[in-house]
Amino acid sequence: MQYSPYMKTIYLIPFFLYCLILNPGETNAQNDKYDAWYLSVSREHTLNSDGSVDFRYIKEQKLLTYRAFHNLYGETFVVYNPTYQKLKVNSVYTVMADGKKIIAPPNAFNEVLPAYAANAPAYNSLREMVITHTGLERNAIINLDYQVHTEAGIFPALMGNELLAENEPVKTLEFRVRIPVGQKLYYKLLNAGNQPEIRTDGKYQVYTWKFNDLPAISAEEAQQGVTERYPRLVFSSTDDPETLFSYFTKQPSFRFVLDDQMQSFINKLITEKKNNFDLALKIQEKVVNEMRLFPIPLRVGLYQCRTPEQSWKSNGATVVEKAVLFTSFLKAAGMDARVVGIIKTAQVDEKNLSLADLEDFAVQVEDKEFGLWYFSLTGLNPVNLKFTLPGRSFIVLEPDGKKLSVLKTESPKQMIKAAGNLIVSSDPKLTGEVSISMEGSVYPYAGLMRDKKRMKNSLSGGLISGDSSNVKVTTFNPENGFQNYIVQSDKPFRKDSNFFYFNIPIVTLGIDSWGIRTLTIKRETAYEIPSMADESYNYTITLPSTMRLFTPEKKIVVSNKAGVFSWEVKTQDGKVGVKRQLKFSGRVYQGSDYEDFKILMDYWNNPWYRQLIFLTE
Repeated sequence: MQYSPYMKTIYLIPFFLYCLILNPGETNAQNDKYDAWYLSVSREHTLNSDGSVDFRYIKEQKLLTYRAFHNLYGETFVVYNPTYQKLKVNSVYTVMADGKKIIAPPNAFNEVLPAYAANAPAYNSLREMVITHTGLERNAIINLDYQVHTEAGIFPALMGNELLAENEPVKTLEFRVRIPVGQKLYYKLLNAGNQPEIRTDGKYQVYTWKFNDLPAISAEEAQQGVTERYPRLVFSSTDDPETLFSYFTKQPSFRFVLDDQMQSFINKLITEKKNNFDLALKIQEKVVNEMRLFPIPLRVGLYQCRTPEQSWKSNGATVVEKAVLFTSFLKAAGMDARVVGIIKTAQVDEKNLSLADLEDFAVQVEDKEFGLWYFSLTGLNPVNLKFTLPGRSFIVLEPDGKKLSVLKTESPKQMIKAAGNLIVSSDPKLTGEVSISMEGSVYPYAGLMRDKKRMKNSLSGGLISGDSSNVKVTTFNPENGFQNYIVQSDKPFRKDSNFFYFNIPIVTLGIDSWGIRTLTIKRETAYEIPSMADESYNYTITLPSTMRLFTPEKKIVVSNKAGVFSWEVKTQDGKVGVKRQLKFSGRVYQGSDYEDFKILMDYWNNPWYRQLIFLTE
């Protein structure tokens, strides 16, 4: 029996109705790219007349997917220090999809030690309240209201640096700051033009910013400054940054005092190392590799910093404590060293800086031998940090309340040039010479001081043996380096029938180390690359009489607003010349500039512009 199209339609209608009954709203949920919505968010900071500080947070959040409550928003975590702070949960309840209200039971509140303080005995007083939300389902609405009170004398002022966006869209956001009448609030709103409503409420002057329909933070990778394009409010109750920072640096830790055991350790290192840079590298290895890192956020630690002796004896420290310990050792060794804070350059306003702006720390050393160098405290940075922190600035944290100085990092640039003369024998084997020069944010000066083979080992293809006899010329300066090598390979090609495939040797520390393999056609946000790179390769290959070039001779130059890609292959006098270059004109690409950037990267990643093919007769 055959069915007409009309009869088929009749039979399919009940089937689709049945699916809708089983999965109400599923179609709408699939079309929504978000897991939840914040219907409303309220954040309120209050400076009380006695110097104590209150923070209150209120949210009303609608869950749209199963993932929202199974993996993302089923719990809320509030970290505080009960020694100086008090947490008060005003209300926690859920309004289910059918309107039923479920109030969180007593066992929904569980106090634990924060995970990042688990192995940090000095910070075991911290607590994390885990609030488990109940009655969760799709289209349920979570309601939460809590506040944290901080005793007077803990913070030198009311200060904050807050991102006004969430991982999900926000329908309405109110950000409120309350200060005693007669005081002034100093603030800077970035990436938004909203002006505050200012009113008097009893003893307080209240500043209120209102936002509607804030977009979610994009999940796209390589965004400029990660969250730099979203609204952010920086505020403080004082316009005297030096007072705020001197409060921090007047702690005993910033006296940089060592005990006898620590002094003995540094004295031994001084006798072992020939120059200051080697000595600084050895101290960095001790502080970074042999001491545990306590990843306690600076504000959670209430801007406190233990002394170098306390960090040393506990064999662990926070980032700022490691900075102080590292600086103490360097000073004891006679070097000019300082603790520096790292902040976003876009937020730099020297009249409105506060401790809340600090996002990381480093150590600055100034030496006549190697100049101005910045050391990391979380890793053994092979490159000077001033070349590798785009969009960041350093604040020198001088003790005794000295004048603040801010140094903006240089816009990262890097240059790699590799050239070589290669000879292929009839075997076929390969011999010849290759030179590499590096400069800027790709040049691993500190890495080379630790491992002299680092530059030559970065050349792909296995053309350079492991011993040092193949290095002909070496020039390592703090800003740039050059090496020339003898190369040799018994198996330089991949053979397929009479075809021989040769991958053009590249420096793996360069553009390829960024891991950019495929790019989307369109983007919502600007794409930021680590550095303005200029990477070029120029090889001349002498072939035996039994082998000829199969790759077509060609010259390509792709030039656009993002930069230039060039590829050239030619033969002359029995020799094959190949040139390959990619040079960027900027670091941040958006709109049509991003499309141009994608074109250049697609050419760079194209395997046909990364290899040569030869054919034997």
